[in-house]
Amino acid sequence: MEILFLGTSAGWPLPRLGCSCNICVSSDPKDKRFRPSILINSSLLLDAPIDTYQELKNLKVDCTKITHILLTHAHVDHIFGLYDLSHIYNRVTADYRLKEKINLIAPLGIIQAARRLLGVSLQAFKIKEAKPFDKIEIGNDASVSFIPVEHGSTEAYGIKVKAPKPIFYAPEFRRILPSSKKQIGDVEIAVIDGSSKTGYGQAKGHETIEEGIRLGKEIRAKKIFFTNIGHKTDKHENLVNFVKSQGGEKFSIAFDGLEVKV
Repeated sequence: MEILFLGTSAGWPLPRLGCSCNICVSSDPKDKRFRPSILINSSLLLDAPIDTYQELKNLKVDCTKITHILLTHAHVDHIFGLYDLSHIYNRVTADYRLKEKINLIAPLGIIQAARRLLGVSLQAFKIKEAKPFDKIEIGNDASVSFIPVEHGSTEAYGIKVKAPKPIFYAPEFRRILPSSKKQIGDVEIAVIDGSSKTGYGQAKGHETIEEGIRLGKEIRAKKIFFTNIGHKTDKHENLVNFVKSQGGEKFSIAFDGLEVKV
């Protein structure tokens, strides 16, 4: 099982336009981040941020292998990449009819919001509604389930994927209720919200990395990666040192282009 982090920033890429803070002027390539998404086994895409086109091109991903897209929530920075994904060129015939549709899976509220925002672009996908907590088989030895999380007033989910080993992906949330924590179960990897380092700069609807370390000690994950890295955190190297010192070796900071094999 292979996981590729396509993007790891929060709602805006890093560096930010016009900013000269220590993150934005950093020469470390790991401090240059697009909006968050991961690709599993070259075929399963979790979230489709605005930067999806650029992420796929930069990392030389064969996008024709993508068969499924799963959405954690319907904020524009997580779904507007669907516009470009609706027209992967060799998936269409000469008269622009689709040869094969990508499967788009999400709970009903997210699908409805995406339809309002993207209109006819969604006709390019084969849409399947997911019920919270239900397991959906998506191919040989692979399944997914959507686990509710609290993200302000926005309907949002963490996604548990077994392909074949289990991982949990929840890039944005303020809280995971005990009932949802139980459904996460034993996972190899958990990828969770890291939009701020501490309470300084904490955005509404998001946990801090400091809180995420405490959460990570509760859930049963062998490795925990923070993504959705915000502008009020720190340089990548400093964040790595912070999570290792505060949480231990099982905690890491993801970066764009990171490949993890499970």
